[in-house]
Amino acid sequence: MNRRNSSTKIIIRCSEEEKSALLLVKSQLKALTWLNMIKELLNKKKIDPPKIIIQDNLYLLEILTELKRCGNNINQVTKIANINKTITPQETNQLKKLAMQISTLKNKVLKSFVVEGGK
Repeated sequence: MNRRNSSTKIIIRCSEEEKSALLLVKSQLKALTWLNMIKELLNKKKIDPPKIIIQDNLYLLEILTELKRCGNNINQVTKIANINKTITPQETNQLKKLAMQISTLKNKVLKSFVVEGGK
């Protein structure tokens, strides 16, 4: 086994309860070192990217409002096209896909932002 040249130290402050939980995970993974445990966890589970912190919820509200407007526009186009029978099944499917993409984007936005200091 190769010996690492480890000159950097990381200190984690936690409660006794958190320490016990970490030790339990380390033993369950049969990791010899903390670094091995972290590497094992990184390989096992996808880690979400860090969230973007915004100072107020006005920015987030503007994004969500625009997404809602896009969804409303798609719904109006679909309704008028269905009433006038001027829409093909392919166009209907395309509009459904767009609506799903907007919904997915909205969910991603909600998961990506953390409002800090907002009202």
